[in-house]
Amino acid sequence: MAAALEDSSFGRLLGALVSPGKTFRSIAERPTWAVALVTLLLASAAVGFVAGQRTDYRDVITASVKDSGREVPVEQLDRQVEMMQKAGPYLSALGAPLAIAFFSLVIALLYWIIFKLLGGDFSYKSALSVTLHAGMPSLVSLLLSLPVILSRSTLGYNDLKAGTFLQSNLSFLAPPDAKAWVTALYASADFFALWSLVLSIIGYRALSRLSTQAVATTVVVMTLLFVAVRVGLAALR
Repeated sequence: MAAALEDSSFGRLLGALVSPGKTFRSIAERPTWAVALVTLLLASAAVGFVAGQRTDYRDVITASVKDSGREVPVEQLDRQVEMMQKAGPYLSALGAPLAIAFFSLVIALLYWIIFKLLGGDFSYKSALSVTLHAGMPSLVSLLLSLPVILSRSTLGYNDLKAGTFLQSNLSFLAPPDAKAWVTALYASADFFALWSLVLSIIGYRALSRLSTQAVATTVVVMTLLFVAVRVGLAALR
């Protein structure tokens, strides 16, 4: 059973979660990435579409405009709401997978470059494989989100602001009238994100053969930089 988890592309999806040490050592020897990427894309597309169907776009757009301090004519607001009610589910189903694909490719590239500079010797394909399998907690989060979304009749601005539908982060501690960047900062302290961080350390330790301290420091610093970018983008919005 364990060998199957480590050696097959589908088995590694579960193996990364329940047996990360053996699984990432196997990935270091024979990297695979396609099944992990496609699974994440399909899950995110499904969640995006279902969430888009239940989103109260009037509440979301109105609150977003208010948060930004802009003045938008009622006619323009009505047109935006009408357009999003028609296209929103499809845009969400397309946008979520595109975002995951883009960030997975970029994060793997950054780790590949950094660890090569530190003395690691592995291919970009290997870095992509580790990055995607270290992201399997995100798949768990997506699958758990579906019944939560389906149990709600509508999703408003406050439901979407945290970036997750689960109570897995500290966004619930943010004040109700908090700015988007404040909520994003609280939401960064997320159980599934921390789980992925640990898996990234295990994975890149097996792949790079560098010291645990060097790998852990690199992954933590990179994670903090990603959090800073996320909070910064939320502030700009």
